[in-house]
Amino acid sequence: MSETPGSGYGKLRRLGMGSWSAIGIILLVLVIAAGLAALSNVVVPLVIAVILGTVLEPIVTWLTRYRIPRTLAATIVLLLACAVTTVLTIILVRGFVHQIPEISHQLARGWVQFANWMQSLDLDSSWLDQLRTAGDDLIGKLSGGALGFVTSAVYGTITLALGLFFAIYFLFFVLRDGRMFPAWLARMTGQDQALFTEIDTQVQQSLRGYFSGTAVTALITGPIFVIPLLILGIPLVIPMIILYFVLSFIPFLGAWLTGVFAILIAFGYGGPSAALIVGLGLLISNGPVQNVVSAWALGSSLKIHPVTVLVATMAGGVIAGALGMVLGPPVMSALQRSYNVVREHRAKDTQHTPTLESA
Repeated sequence: MSETPGSGYGKLRRLGMGSWSAIGIILLVLVIAAGLAALSNVVVPLVIAVILGTVLEPIVTWLTRYRIPRTLAATIVLLLACAVTTVLTIILVRGFVHQIPEISHQLARGWVQFANWMQSLDLDSSWLDQLRTAGDDLIGKLSGGALGFVTSAVYGTITLALGLFFAIYFLFFVLRDGRMFPAWLARMTGQDQALFTEIDTQVQQSLRGYFSGTAVTALITGPIFVIPLLILGIPLVIPMIILYFVLSFIPFLGAWLTGVFAILIAFGYGGPSAALIVGLGLLISNGPVQNVVSAWALGSSLKIHPVTVLVATMAGGVIAGALGMVLGPPVMSALQRSYNVVREHRAKDTQHTPTLESA
């Protein structure tokens, strides 16, 4: 049987090859994702250390200008970072723990008010009852097995302790020896040191610009979100402010999760009108205002397509949970800028090669 480019057999063969290629690509992506997820206990602390080291390294350099040895300067900055993180964590956890009864009460009140409002409009609210029943069943299953709960708690504690140890360990060496990484990579790979130095510079600018820009954006858009809550006298404003700022580091999703939380509480406290006002404030703060402010605050530190940011956020969440959703976009931005530096470096080498040969 002869095969011609236009024959049915040829088209079927190309379709089969394309299908197998697509399956191979999907399997490769799944294997890579599974590998990263399996190594997340080491990869995630390393990524955290690199990002924190990039942000805190200027403080170490500033201390060395006063003739403080770099090892001592790195130790001082590391201890200060650990102390500040510990104090902030204790304050936030204590604040939320004390507010848990009030939060639960307000959420339950908002849920009941929302269900009653739907019934008053002759809308089918049975799916709300089913959703709540499913949630209650899930909570019952999770809390029913004492042995499973204890095992999960112990495993989670050990994993957290190991992750913190690796992160602190890596962070010390990033703070102390981070400036020597370009030269070390150049020796290991035999490439031009200037290339790795430029990559290091671009990555540092990208990471610092991303986190500082995101923080500035949250500080500017946060008051717009909070003003309606204060005017209406909605309870739990301070926990919502903290939640809004922290979750703002999760692109697209974080601030909206806080908004849903605020709208439900506003519904229980002030009814549909209060929920509508809070929702409008959320749309304004996370819509046009956030777009304008983030474009100004981030600048070129995160110059990647919004779809790429969303994909990086989702991929980070699959690999490392909520923390991965925070780290995904800046890591993607750093990789893209590194790729651009490598491409420009190769283009310059290609341009110089004919000149050298002609000489």
